[in-house]
Amino acid sequence: MNPNRLCALGTALVLVAPALAQQPPYQAPPPPQYQPPVQYQPPAQYQPPAQAPPQYQQAPPQYQQAPPQYQQAPPQYQQAPPQYQQAPPQYQQAPPQYQQAPPQYQQAPPQYQQAPPPYPVPPPPPPYQPYQSPSGSASTAHTQSQQGITYHPFRMWLGGGYSITQGSTVKDLLNDGGMGGLGIAWFPTASIPFGIRIDGSYTSHSQTLNGLNQASQSTGQNIGDGYTDIYGGDVDAEIDLPLGTRSREYFFGGVGWYRERTTLKSVTYQQGTICWFYCYPGYYPVYSTAQVSTTGWLPSWNAGIGFEFPLGGSASFFLDGRFLRIKQPNNGGYWDFIPIRAGIRF
Repeated sequence: MNPNRLCALGTALVLVAPALAQQPPYQAPPPPQYQPPVQYQPPAQYQPPAQAPPQYQQAPPQYQQAPPQYQQAPPQYQQAPPQYQQAPPQYQQAPPQYQQAPPQYQQAPPQYQQAPPPYPVPPPPPPYQPYQSPSGSASTAHTQSQQGITYHPFRMWLGGGYSITQGSTVKDLLNDGGMGGLGIAWFPTASIPFGIRIDGSYTSHSQTLNGLNQASQSTGQNIGDGYTDIYGGDVDAEIDLPLGTRSREYFFGGVGWYRERTTLKSVTYQQGTICWFYCYPGYYPVYSTAQVSTTGWLPSWNAGIGFEFPLGGSASFFLDGRFLRIKQPNNGGYWDFIPIRAGIRF
């Protein structure tokens, strides 16, 4: 340490020591006196300082002047609307009158020189008799007026048509063919459109080339022609439904029995004279019956629909079609046909 600083520090202690010795010793202050606690007073509800509401520093602006007024009243019509200057023209004179009365007959029309001969007095009409229907049904006349077809308990039909083969089995053997037939129907009453019908038909189908080939193989002959005749009958139920006042439709269906007769013809060629516009030598075919076979009665069933139109009196024209299935013998399956017929009922 620096010797000068030590000397200065010692000198300062010598000067301060007498002053410190003269101060009185330290005395502690007396304890505070007990003061009772102040009772809790709830704070008073805050009241905002009252002051007067602010005053507008100046009054709101006033209109400097009153709103403009119309300077003058709205324009008025300067003059009244124009009036007719004069009354409408009047007829200068009355309409012309007939100069003279219409001519009168110079003389009265001629009279019959003599009275006409008196007509004979017709006899009085017969007293009214209520209509009695043949079947005893009161609705017969009403039914016939609706259908336009005269009611008869028994009706017959006669017609023909075309039979279409169906299915590969029969189409391979037979072509489509023509048909004809007849039948009779019985309707017990006109108030119920239900009846029973019995139909008989005959159809002829020619053999196809495939059928002729099979026949040639089975008989061992040269079969060049052949056909199958199908004949039999059906017992069907029929329901008639009117279509307006001049036609009706009917539905029918039932069971039947048919037989099939197949005729096969062999062909040979013989030499001779052929004449066609002129005669020349050549060969011509000669057909002879090789085989005829007939099955027994085969069961069948059918169902169809038809339409009927009156022709006048008790006659009517009909057109129907049905589906016919015939069971073949020896478990040969079925042959199916669609016969389409047209004819007359009476």
